[in-house]
Amino acid sequence: MSWRLLFLSLLIVAGVATWGGLQAGDWLIEHAPVSANVPNVMESDPNPMVDADGRPIQLQPQQPLMSGAQGVPKQPDPVQWQVDAEEGEQAIEQAVTTNNSEITVGDATDTLDGGHTGDNEQGMQPIRRSRDAGRAAQAGDWEPAFRQAMSECRALGFFDRPACLSRVRNQYCGANNAWGNVSDCPSR
Repeated sequence: MSWRLLFLSLLIVAGVATWGGLQAGDWLIEHAPVSANVPNVMESDPNPMVDADGRPIQLQPQQPLMSGAQGVPKQPDPVQWQVDAEEGEQAIEQAVTTNNSEITVGDATDTLDGGHTGDNEQGMQPIRRSRDAGRAAQAGDWEPAFRQAMSECRALGFFDRPACLSRVRNQYCGANNAWGNVSDCPSR
């Protein structure tokens, strides 16, 4: 058998299959059921509620609300998305026009770099943080409360103790920057 005869026979089989599929599809469309065969539904039953487009309305299930009660939440107010043509043109004009301000890019860069600007003859000076302020905060009255909370955590049971100790350490040591400076605050 030659390859030409094989190719021709495959082409004929593909054409017949396509024609048969189209005929079968047309027959299925013509003989489709008018309504679904749903059990326990009679013709005398009322029709389901439909919206303006003819789709059935599906009720929302109840869910927890912010007040703690169960219910269906209110629908948010619809947002008006229409934009007036005049407002749109004004927005485009503002976006396209350039802004002629008195400050230039060079002035702004000098200001950021700490350079001198017109009225201000002093350069920008960084604020120094004193180390005494950090030690004064550590020497505050938080340590007795911290030790009291730690002793309460140590009195708890085996499974509750680690979580309580971690919570108290984060509360006191983290807020007072005492990691590694106080005996019960290990360094991180």
